[in-house]
Amino acid sequence: MNRKTLSLIAAVAAVTIAPAAARAACIGWEKDSPGYRPDYYSTEQEFIRAKYVAEIQVTRETWIGEDGKPKRLKPPFQHRGSRPWGFDPYLGAFYDVQVVTPFKGSPPATVRLFSENSTARFWLKVGGRYLAFVTEEQEDWLNNQAVLTLDTCGNMERWTRGSKVLRTVQRLASPRPSSAPR
Repeated sequence: MNRKTLSLIAAVAAVTIAPAAARAACIGWEKDSPGYRPDYYSTEQEFIRAKYVAEIQVTRETWIGEDGKPKRLKPPFQHRGSRPWGFDPYLGAFYDVQVVTPFKGSPPATVRLFSENSTARFWLKVGGRYLAFVTEEQEDWLNNQAVLTLDTCGNMERWTRGSKVLRTVQRLASPRPSSAPR
């Protein structure tokens, strides 16, 4: 067998054998899954599901080890990456962010967001600006405490004025004219 074939077999085996918690599954995308919805990750649907939608700027990144405590990054990482990528020994990262412009909800000026370490990871860079769709989830490793999270499968993106996603968010965030007679 050639090197590519062996790599493919190893990757499939790793995903198949890996614990379920380490696998990324983007809800609604699997056509064979009972929850399949082709529009699940449309900007409109993600906007509806989100607690907050905002332009954010990252001020701090704190990686969390498998024990639920802060842990410094220690390479090597999967696929020789510069950061964890799903199967490395980290639950994810907390990002402290400043809310620059809210589009949905009334988030506080600063927020702490959790992004799980999965193969669907969207890394945030300290100092970077992003359009974020924020939800609230119960995390078992935090004794089922609610935590604000980022769905790495969704429409989150680097902040770009005029992007298609931003235009849709701005349209959804704008007040609808009242249909009641005056």
